[in-house]
Formats: sequence, structure tokens, C-alpha cells
Amino acid sequence: MEKSEVEVVAVCSDELREVQSFLEPYLDDRQLLRRTSLELELLLKHAFKAVANGQIVAFCALEIYSKKLAEIQCLAVDVDYRRQGLGGILVQRCVERAREEKVKELMAISASDEMFLTCGFDYSLPNQKRALFIQP
Repeated sequence: MEKSEVEVVAVCSDELREVQSFLEPYLDDRQLLRRTSLELELLLKHAFKAVANGQIVAFCALEIYSKKLAEIQCLAVDVDYRRQGLGGILVQRCVERAREEKVKELMAISASDEMFLTCGFDYSLPNQKRALFIQP
């Protein structure tokens, strides 16, 4: 079966249910953190999706905490559409949005950092402190 063309666009605020349905398998597999409907709805303001055959095949959002800091959230790509650059395109859209919003620092927390490194992210900003974590 030949794959159709993929289009990357901003998410509309009325697409909450469609986004929730797309993200559900990633939540069930614990690849993404579960969010309330309200939390996810707030993310849609700065969210992007890749669409093929009228269906979401990838999703990513930018959560802006302040003019100083924002975070890439909910990056998910359908298994049939991985390794085609969609994750990188969505991350780049979030980087561009952060730039438009004049956010100074953008972070991404991921179990798989290779793609973020190719998008220009690094483990810490130059001459900055690093985050350390513990599970209490």
C-alpha cells in the first residue's frame, strides 16, 4: 500500500478529541505522560500535527511556561510514519513558535534523545547549570 502525502499544520482548538484519540496508545504504553483534558486543551494553542489520509500521524506541542522557558510536549509519531523526518519537522515548528513568542530557552525531556540532538538541542545550554533528577 502506497502512503499518501503528509501535511504538517497547526492544530485547531476544536480538535481535542481527535488529538486525544491519537495520543491514547502512547499514554497506554507510558511513552507519554497522561494529561487531563484541560491540560491538553491548553497545549493545543501551540500544537502541530502531521496528517495523512485525513488522519493524524504525528503530533507535538509547545508549552510556554514564561518568556524565559518553554518545553516540547507530547511528541508522538505513528509507527508507520517514523524515520521520515516528521518528528524533526514538528519539533522545528515548535522551535519557530518559541522564537515568535520570544521565549529565551526551550527544553525537551525525552527517553530518546538522538532526534533532539539532530534538531540542535544539547544536554545543557553553554555555561549553564544542568538538571539532575531522582525518584523519591
